[in-house]
Amino acid sequence: MLEQLLKEETQEQKNTKVGKSLFQRILNSFSHATKINSAVTDVEGNCILTSQQGDCEFCQLVKSSSTGLARCRRSYAQGGVHAIKWKEPYFFKCHAGLISWVCPISYRGKHIGNLVCGQVRMWQPTELNCSWIKDFAEKNGLDAGELMQSFNEVRQMSTIDIQAAADLALIITSYMDLSGADIFDFHRKLRKVGTWIWGENKDKKDVDSRIDLFDAEQDISNLGSRIFAETRNGNIAEAKKLLEQLVLQMFVQSKGQLEIIKGRSLEFLSLFTRMSKEYGVKFGEVIHLSDLKLKEIDDADTVDKVVLWLLSVGNTFIDVIYEKNTGGEKGIISTVIDYIHNNYNSKTLSVQEIAAVCHMNPAYLGQLFKKRIGYSIIDYIHDVRIEQAKRLLLETDQSIELIANRTGFTDRSYFCKIFRKKTGLSPGEYKKDNMLSQA
Repeated sequence: MLEQLLKEETQEQKNTKVGKSLFQRILNSFSHATKINSAVTDVEGNCILTSQQGDCEFCQLVKSSSTGLARCRRSYAQGGVHAIKWKEPYFFKCHAGLISWVCPISYRGKHIGNLVCGQVRMWQPTELNCSWIKDFAEKNGLDAGELMQSFNEVRQMSTIDIQAAADLALIITSYMDLSGADIFDFHRKLRKVGTWIWGENKDKKDVDSRIDLFDAEQDISNLGSRIFAETRNGNIAEAKKLLEQLVLQMFVQSKGQLEIIKGRSLEFLSLFTRMSKEYGVKFGEVIHLSDLKLKEIDDADTVDKVVLWLLSVGNTFIDVIYEKNTGGEKGIISTVIDYIHNNYNSKTLSVQEIAAVCHMNPAYLGQLFKKRIGYSIIDYIHDVRIEQAKRLLLETDQSIELIANRTGFTDRSYFCKIFRKKTGLSPGEYKKDNMLSQA
């Protein structure tokens, strides 16, 4: 899977700074800084990329035999399994006696490959190393003396140095895990946008002819207004369809020219910033968001990237406005619920009192609460009071009249009526049945 992802990026985005070239740059930088070879393998241990430094002479000789290469692959694969299990670099001594470590590479939470670092020595050659090297050389037609000499030349490192390099490798793979999905998804989206935007114009020799297809009412300003109106009404799917129409119109009016569509993009950003303020998003939030987006458009060097930027910005603003409006309702509902739980024992608790706390019309608050929760504020008050009453019935020996008073009911008979409505039992029957079940 990792190899396929990298192939997709290099075949279709040869000049991009992401994909395979980004992985190669990371490997080269790591190896340059640590003087340690690094490579990317798939989960089976097959090498996909390696740093410019490459394997040491000893490892090259070992891997020149099919037996040695198979053992190396198996070591890398097994190391990746252990690294994923423990979520940290996994150190191991390879079949040849060198120290390596593996950090797993994930994509959307799935283990797709490994960053393998090494191979280094931590000690002088032992009799066991010498014996293995001699035996391996004989079985694979290699020169034992040359193999032993190359082993002696492998870099020797201290435990502290190895741990530091492993920590750096873990940071790299963590970055890949957090950013990798975005890296690959960006270019998938870019290809999809390119297909869409240019597909709308295929078989059209003159882009100008497309302008006549747009209703005069569908200019940028009117489309923007419709987008925000649909957003505020909660029709997110429709708002995003209108956004596509708006972006397509901007593309057509720019005649597919990069500088023109980049200029129109600033008008687009200004429109969305202004309308966001009108729909309740705070000035600071809008300015911060627009500043971030404005910086991004400077880096767009193709029409497809600008179109993707327009769609991304538009969707972000739509989501911000939608969350602002629905978030406001959620905040009100939370205030109502908290107030009821804190004041359920008050005999004066009412919709009017709660509405005054929320600075809202009682009738409108009641409608909003029922729409969001599914039943009325009064019913919710009764539910909270009855739950507290049930607890007092089972945990205390207080009289029913006292419990009714403590839970906010004005009299005993009304308390019993509501209690039976909610539980199907009288307070006395409820206490008796539950005491027997606990006996």
